[in-house]
Amino acid sequence: MFNNVFISVLLDNFSSHSFSPATGALQDSVLSLHLYSIYINSLPPLLCTVTQSHTTTHVPSLSPTSLDAYNALLAPSSVDGFEHIHFSTPINSLLFADDVAIFGSLSDVQAMLDLAADHSLTLGYRWSPTKCEVIYPKTRASLPVPLLLYGQVLSATDQFIYLGVPFANKGISSKSITTHRRSGTLATMATLNSVGACCSAFSLLLSSRLYKTFVCPKFEYGVAIFTLLKQDIKVLESIQDKCLRMIVGGHATSSTIVLKHICNLPSMKFRANALISKFCIRSRFLPAQCLLSLLHHHHIIYSSLVSLRKTHLLSNLPPTLKLRSPSSIKNHFESIREAGFAIFTAK
Repeated sequence: MFNNVFISVLLDNFSSHSFSPATGALQDSVLSLHLYSIYINSLPPLLCTVTQSHTTTHVPSLSPTSLDAYNALLAPSSVDGFEHIHFSTPINSLLFADDVAIFGSLSDVQAMLDLAADHSLTLGYRWSPTKCEVIYPKTRASLPVPLLLYGQVLSATDQFIYLGVPFANKGISSKSITTHRRSGTLATMATLNSVGACCSAFSLLLSSRLYKTFVCPKFEYGVAIFTLLKQDIKVLESIQDKCLRMIVGGHATSSTIVLKHICNLPSMKFRANALISKFCIRSRFLPAQCLLSLLHHHHIIYSSLVSLRKTHLLSNLPPTLKLRSPSSIKNHFESIREAGFAIFTAK
């Protein structure tokens, strides 16, 4: 994979002489993420040492997380009280390569920031305090206690984008997803439109496929895990309609229903329901020790799956449908969409 790799620096339309890297891996490659996960793997257990039962979410685990738990694991089965051992693993951090989120009380988070700083100095890397932000809980206090990393005060914010998903003080911010996606989606569609995805250049079939490949993922990303309101669906629908009108040169109020059918594109209401349904179906077959499964079964009042599973498509699945077959699910949703369009044309 990394044989015969050459790198050039492009600056002001001038390219440097190419050179071959002696060490390192390509950015965003699967190997890079895996190697970095191994490199930083000692951080989560270190952060788990800062836990309080009333401020940290715990899930059962088959692995001991403390010396006492390990001794309990070694206890003979005949000893009273050890027939059903359940270890408790605190969840106070989430990591995706070098994108790290930590959460807890103010004192817990500051202690974890100190540990993260020490960990970076030990392994020879450094966090960037200017890229870190803090979402404080909503309190009556006008000036929250500042949090420090390397002695530098971290900036506060009401919302933060983590892995492309907007978060607020109570978790995922569903109402912000549409506004966050709109500008980037329309900018991408405008770029495609300028290079030929329009009625005067590419065919409608090619333009629609370019739209589905490069534009749809930008505003559909994350939709499967959001509980969308009617106004959210309306905004997503307007984004798709505007993109399609850019392809055919339609005016701002022209109908796109027939155009969607010609291009084999569902409405965003149907598309969102289908994405949510597929996500919920996949969640049924996750391993029992998967974090999502543990959080849903042991902290169900905080689980978004409860509300997501109320979607119309998921509630009306036929009992004979093969849920482990993606093609069967796709064909079932397609048949429902086609039936809906037939009813529309018959009116």
